Amino acid sequence: MIPPVAERLPSLLLFARTPAPGRVKTRLVPPLSEGEALALYLAFLEDAAAIYAAPALWQAALEAEPDPDDPALAALFRDPWKRHRQAAGGLGERLAASFEREFSEGAPAAVAVGSDHPALERRLVEEAFHRLAAGAAAAVIPAEDGGYCAIGLRAGTPVREVFSGIAWSSPSVLAATRARLAALGLAAAILEPAYDVDRPEDLARLKRDLERRDPTGRDYPRATARTLRTLARAL
Repeated sequence: MIPPVAERLPSLLLFARTPAPGRVKTRLVPPLSEGEALALYLAFLEDAAAIYAAPALWQAALEAEPDPDDPALAALFRDPWKRHRQAAGGLGERLAASFEREFSEGAPAAVAVGSDHPALERRLVEEAFHRLAAGAAAAVIPAEDGGYCAIGLRAGTPVREVFSGIAWSSPSVLAATRARLAALGLAAAILEPAYDVDRPEDLARLKRDLERRDPTGRDYPRATARTLRTLARAL
């Protein structure tokens, strides 16, 4: 008897920039120096590589801009991670291209998550996948600044239409995305909000947040906590 073919796992897509001084976490300078901001971003990536690698639950892929083969990224995102270069164009075009690639390869669903929220609890990402598997066309983890930390879509969703006409990097991203989904007649699960670490005041919040978290937890961002301790003087 021929065994049944296993269904392709869904995809987790981590969107990140190639780490370089002056290119990452620039709104944290000051109080941080460019080198300190780079060190913190590298810690975010180190934690994401560990926390979001879940080969039994999903296939994890780094979506890097501009160079997925940068030595720092290659060292952090080893097997089971895949690494891809983000497509050209604005954020909407890049998101759409990544989702379309995964769906063309048979993924039943995909969730794109950013690299700017190291305290995002993995249970929310898992819930996004669960909602998609249960029938939702989209699942969104809002960000408190009006954007979102993660967005998931089921295969068959009109990806280009979901991501078109959005004023990216504005406080209206979440509202505009929800309006697009509603206009397309797509049922969306809106999950608990989380927050980005983009501004100096976010650093103090992140520090307080990590002090309340269980340091032995599976999604505790250890590299971020360690780096924050070394940056205590700057903070």
